[in-house]
Amino acid sequence: MRHCVSMRTIACLPFFLASLALADDVADRAAIGRVIAGLNEQPRRAALFTVDSDAPAELERLPKVEPLEFRVRTPEADPALPSGADRPTLTISHEPWGEAAIDFPGRLPVVELVNPRIVGSGIRSITPDVALADGRWTYTEKGGATRTIPLLFVVKKEGETWKLAALRTLAPR
Repeated sequence: MRHCVSMRTIACLPFFLASLALADDVADRAAIGRVIAGLNEQPRRAALFTVDSDAPAELERLPKVEPLEFRVRTPEADPALPSGADRPTLTISHEPWGEAAIDFPGRLPVVELVNPRIVGSGIRSITPDVALADGRWTYTEKGGATRTIPLLFVVKKEGETWKLAALRTLAPR
Protein backbone atom coordinates (compact mmCIF):
# COMPACT_ATOMS: atom_id res chain seq x y z
CA MET A 1 0.00 0.00 0.00
CA ARG A 2 1.41 3.36 -0.98
CA HIS A 3 1.43 6.29 1.36
CA CYS A 4 1.72 9.92 0.56
CA VAL A 5 5.06 11.56 1.60
CA SER A 6 3.26 14.00 3.88
CA MET A 7 1.57 11.11 5.70
CA ARG A 8 4.98 9.55 6.41
CA THR A 9 6.22 12.87 7.73
CA ILE A 10 3.19 13.29 9.97
CA ALA A 11 3.54 9.72 11.24
CA CYS A 12 7.24 10.25 12.13
CA LEU A 13 6.78 13.71 13.70
CA PRO A 14 5.91 12.44 17.24
CA PHE A 15 9.11 10.35 17.32
CA PHE A 16 11.19 13.35 16.28
CA LEU A 17 9.61 15.62 18.93
CA ALA A 18 10.09 12.97 21.62
CA SER A 19 13.80 12.73 20.78
CA LEU A 20 14.14 16.53 21.11
CA ALA A 21 12.45 16.45 24.52
CA LEU A 22 14.78 13.65 25.64
CA ALA A 23 17.85 15.64 24.57
CA ASP A 24 16.62 18.66 26.55
CA ASP A 25 15.97 16.43 29.56
CA VAL A 26 19.54 15.06 29.48
CA ALA A 27 21.00 18.58 29.23
CA ASP A 28 18.75 19.80 32.06
CA ARG A 29 19.78 16.90 34.31
CA ALA A 30 23.45 17.65 33.67
CA ALA A 31 22.92 21.35 34.46
CA ILE A 32 21.07 20.51 37.69
CA GLY A 33 23.90 18.17 38.66
CA ARG A 34 26.41 21.01 38.14
CA VAL A 35 24.33 23.33 40.38
CA ILE A 36 24.32 20.76 43.20
CA ALA A 37 28.05 20.04 42.75
CA GLY A 38 28.67 23.81 42.90
CA LEU A 39 27.52 23.77 46.53
CA ASN A 40 30.85 22.14 47.43
CA GLU A 41 32.88 25.05 46.04
CA GLN A 42 34.08 27.63 48.53
CA PRO A 43 33.01 30.36 48.78
CA ARG A 44 29.56 29.47 47.49
CA ARG A 45 28.50 31.56 44.53
CA ALA A 46 25.30 33.57 44.88
CA ALA A 47 24.53 32.70 41.23
CA LEU A 48 23.63 29.16 42.35
CA PHE A 49 20.53 30.39 44.18
CA THR A 50 17.28 32.08 43.17
CA VAL A 51 16.62 35.50 44.71
CA ASP A 52 14.05 34.10 47.16
CA SER A 53 15.96 30.88 47.95
CA ASP A 54 16.05 29.59 51.51
CA ALA A 55 18.91 27.21 50.69
CA PRO A 56 21.78 29.33 52.10
CA ALA A 57 20.04 29.45 55.50
CA GLU A 58 19.31 25.70 55.38
CA LEU A 59 22.94 24.96 54.49
CA GLU A 60 24.04 26.87 57.62
CA ARG A 61 21.83 24.58 59.75
CA LEU A 62 23.67 21.45 58.65
CA PRO A 63 26.00 20.01 61.30
CA LYS A 64 29.37 21.70 61.71
CA VAL A 65 32.14 19.29 60.84
CA GLU A 66 35.67 19.15 62.23
CA PRO A 67 38.12 18.85 60.60
CA LEU A 68 37.18 20.48 57.32
CA GLU A 69 39.06 19.05 54.34
CA PHE A 70 39.55 20.97 51.11
CA ARG A 71 40.88 20.12 47.67
CA VAL A 72 42.15 22.72 45.21
CA ARG A 73 41.32 21.98 41.58
CA THR A 74 43.54 23.80 39.10
CA PRO A 75 42.95 24.10 35.36
CA GLU A 76 46.27 22.32 34.73
CA ALA A 77 45.44 19.28 36.89
CA ASP A 78 41.72 18.99 36.13
CA PRO A 79 40.73 18.71 32.46
CA ALA A 80 37.12 19.59 33.39
CA LEU A 81 38.26 23.14 34.17
CA PRO A 82 39.16 25.42 31.27
CA SER A 83 42.85 26.21 31.20
CA GLY A 84 44.29 29.68 31.10
CA ALA A 85 47.56 29.33 29.20
CA ASP A 86 48.63 32.91 29.81
CA ARG A 87 49.98 34.21 33.07
CA PRO A 88 48.26 37.04 34.97
CA THR A 89 49.17 40.53 33.77
CA LEU A 90 49.75 43.57 35.96
CA THR A 91 48.96 47.06 34.66
CA ILE A 92 50.13 50.05 36.69
CA SER A 93 48.97 53.54 35.84
CA HIS A 94 51.68 56.21 35.64
CA GLU A 95 49.53 58.88 37.23
CA PRO A 96 50.26 60.13 40.74
CA TRP A 97 48.24 58.06 43.19
CA GLY A 98 47.55 55.71 40.30
CA GLU A 99 45.99 52.29 40.49
CA ALA A 100 47.19 48.81 39.67
CA ALA A 101 45.02 46.26 37.90
CA ILE A 102 45.65 42.51 37.75
CA ASP A 103 44.04 40.55 34.93
CA PHE A 104 43.68 36.81 35.52
CA PRO A 105 43.12 35.00 32.21
CA GLY A 106 41.04 31.83 32.21
CA ARG A 107 39.59 30.49 35.44
CA LEU A 108 41.22 30.57 38.81
CA PRO A 109 41.66 27.38 40.82
CA VAL A 110 38.50 26.08 42.48
CA VAL A 111 38.55 25.34 46.21
CA GLU A 112 36.24 22.41 46.87
CA LEU A 113 35.08 20.82 50.13
CA VAL A 114 35.93 17.15 50.47
CA ASN A 115 34.64 16.68 54.03
CA PRO A 116 31.73 17.45 54.38
CA ARG A 117 30.42 16.87 50.87
CA ILE A 118 27.06 17.40 49.16
CA VAL A 119 26.21 14.88 46.45
CA GLY A 120 23.12 14.83 44.25
CA SER A 121 21.41 11.71 42.95
CA GLY A 122 17.95 11.20 41.44
CA ILE A 123 16.34 14.08 39.56
CA ARG A 124 12.62 14.23 38.79
CA SER A 125 11.11 16.90 36.54
CA ILE A 126 7.91 18.38 37.93
CA THR A 127 7.39 20.90 35.12
CA PRO A 128 9.76 22.02 32.33
CA ASP A 129 11.06 24.73 34.70
CA VAL A 130 10.97 22.98 38.12
CA ALA A 131 12.65 19.79 39.29
CA LEU A 132 13.19 17.88 42.52
CA ALA A 133 16.58 16.34 43.22
CA ASP A 134 17.62 13.94 45.95
CA GLY A 135 20.96 14.42 47.59
CA ARG A 136 22.94 13.81 50.72
CA TRP A 137 25.29 15.60 53.08
CA THR A 138 28.04 13.12 53.92
CA TYR A 139 30.75 13.77 56.47
CA THR A 140 33.31 11.89 58.51
CA GLU A 141 33.58 12.73 62.19
CA LYS A 142 36.83 12.95 64.16
CA GLY A 143 36.40 9.38 65.40
CA GLY A 144 36.16 8.08 61.82
CA ALA A 145 32.39 7.48 61.77
CA THR A 146 30.71 8.45 58.49
CA ARG A 147 27.33 10.17 58.76
CA THR A 148 24.80 10.89 56.03
CA ILE A 149 21.90 13.34 56.07
CA PRO A 150 19.41 13.06 53.16
CA LEU A 151 18.57 16.30 51.36
CA LEU A 152 15.82 17.35 48.97
CA PHE A 153 16.55 20.12 46.47
CA VAL A 154 13.95 22.16 44.58
CA VAL A 155 15.61 23.51 41.46
CA LYS A 156 14.06 26.17 39.24
CA LYS A 157 14.98 27.26 35.73
CA GLU A 158 15.37 31.03 35.36
CA GLY A 159 15.85 31.87 31.72
CA GLU A 160 18.35 29.26 30.54
CA THR A 161 19.99 28.77 33.96
CA TRP A 162 19.00 26.26 36.64
CA LYS A 163 19.18 27.63 40.20
CA LEU A 164 18.53 26.24 43.65
CA ALA A 165 15.18 27.52 44.97
CA ALA A 166 14.81 25.48 48.17
CA LEU A 167 16.59 22.90 50.25
CA ARG A 168 15.07 20.59 52.85
CA THR A 169 16.88 18.36 55.31
CA LEU A 170 15.19 14.99 55.66
CA ALA A 171 15.37 12.61 58.60
CA PRO A 172 18.89 11.16 59.02
CA ARG A 173 19.32 7.54 58.01
